Amino acid sequence: MSGCSSGDVCSQEQRRRCCISHVFFNSATLNSDEIAAIHVAPSRGRSGDGGDGVFWSKNPRKFIRSGQVHRTADSSSSGSSSCCGPPVYEGDECFTFGDVLKAVDSLASLLRSILDADDPYLILSQSSFSVKSNYSKQRTSSRSKSAVSFIPSVKQLAESDNVYKPKILGLYMPPSVEYIVSVLSVLRCGEAFLPLDPLWPKDRILSVVSSANVDLIVTFEPSFYDVEKSGWLVEFGSCPVLSLSMKEIMEGCSSPLQLYWPCEKEQKRLFCYVLYTSGSTGEPKGVCGTEQGLLNRFMWMQELYPMHEGEILLFKTSISFIDHLQEFLGAMLGACTLVIPPFNELRKDPFSIVNFLQVHYVVWILCCYNVYLSCQVYIKGSPMGQYCIYMITYFHECSGLGYIFLCLKSFVS
Repeated sequence: MSGCSSGDVCSQEQRRRCCISHVFFNSATLNSDEIAAIHVAPSRGRSGDGGDGVFWSKNPRKFIRSGQVHRTADSSSSGSSSCCGPPVYEGDECFTFGDVLKAVDSLASLLRSILDADDPYLILSQSSFSVKSNYSKQRTSSRSKSAVSFIPSVKQLAESDNVYKPKILGLYMPPSVEYIVSVLSVLRCGEAFLPLDPLWPKDRILSVVSSANVDLIVTFEPSFYDVEKSGWLVEFGSCPVLSLSMKEIMEGCSSPLQLYWPCEKEQKRLFCYVLYTSGSTGEPKGVCGTEQGLLNRFMWMQELYPMHEGEILLFKTSISFIDHLQEFLGAMLGACTLVIPPFNELRKDPFSIVNFLQVHYVVWILCCYNVYLSCQVYIKGSPMGQYCIYMITYFHECSGLGYIFLCLKSFVS
């Protein structure tokens, strides 16, 4: 399957049969100055409280980018979420599609340089990035047999010339722009990612890393949210750890490498991500997923439940569950704005989601039916009464779990 030229924006027909990296490139290039993601500031950073649990900013700032003024909390104009841009409050951190694209190019180049190096512990001399690793443990440890499902044996791989087994990169970080950049970067450089939820017990993380034979762990130092630093992974883990900051990524690579697009490679990777089961019925097992599967789901969702440029989505699903991929890929590939609430606030109070829906004018949310029923009680008794449910659509995964998409359309009085 041939890819399209890296310097041109693909046609709609080409986009449908291309790779995720190209679809994102098209989306980000055409909307480079639009807000791609908003890191919502923790509630303690709000300058005011509405008295009913909704965080209202008394002195909201206007986020100005390339001549565009995006709506803030005190806007009283039309309820349409896409006419003026997403609301931004004091303390929120915004990233444009251009920012995300630049970060992906930078990190993908860095990862490719590290993975292709003769010495896997290389410290790049021309960059401020460094690979932190436990030398003795990495070189002397004997890894356990992989528990990842659906990976063919070496013999099977040898019999097929058009596929290759990608290296697995663990991503140790919460739902964030850094996580999104990391996923897109791993896809861009032709490897596979394994989400490592910081909320998991340490023993589970170490077990998963060993079981999957992870080649490198990528982590970002906490800059916006309160998460435990990754130093313990260096001490107790069995593979190198690459620790970065978003600032380093944005400034660290002025001339990214000219990488092959995944769709242009003669060999196709067998899988592009690994997710582990919960282990509630036994030992956790890793299951591999393909890029074509992710792209098919995105295209299917866009056909049945089209999301339009400028609409606002909420990124609230744990990275332990496969549905989180559709949440952020739907936004990044569809040129929508992704609102990312403080993950530990959602963990402590799941119903705080109603606050984020209201003050950020969220249009789309993916959640299980039980959560929706529970939130309905809060929605009816809150200022969310000015919103109406525009569309509720049920769909079922292979697991038989029911999910719904809610399209919240602001009510214009």
